[in-house]
Amino acid sequence: MNVIPRNILSALLTVMFVVVSITGVMMYFKIRMLSSEALHIWLGFAFVAISCLHLLKNWNGFVTYFKKRSTLISIFFGFLVISAFIVTPLLNPQEKGINPKSKIIGTMMNAPLSKVAAFVDLDEVMMVKILADKQIIASSKQSVSEIAKANDRTSDDILNIVFTAPYMP
Repeated sequence: MNVIPRNILSALLTVMFVVVSITGVMMYFKIRMLSSEALHIWLGFAFVAISCLHLLKNWNGFVTYFKKRSTLISIFFGFLVISAFIVTPLLNPQEKGINPKSKIIGTMMNAPLSKVAAFVDLDEVMMVKILADKQIIASSKQSVSEIAKANDRTSDDILNIVFTAPYMP
């Protein structure tokens, strides 16, 4: 297991940890810079792969470490917290019969265009301009349903334009 020296694995893990942590926080606060989400995902995969190599490289140390009572208690509490996020939805599932897609589309139809534009990662002024380019008069305060009705179009027509609009950073 001398393919990659221990110091290089540790350095790579540190860099991956920092970048994945920062991009994760950015995603939480909806800060979209460059390709932070793609970077987060791909470096997350790399982090897992390098972590596995690190684990193999330091297996004897890990075995000794996991024999300590404090380590086992920490692991137990970690799994307890994680299980709360997994078990709770299993014990209290959503109401049966609710179609999430229908709920999302219904919400989109009644949300102001400014909210829908943000959902597709566009500026609301740009979204109004894109609709105007298609001869659709709209305000960012109007809902998709209101815009469709005012322009004698279907809500699907408006949503199709909204979702196919080019991304403009």
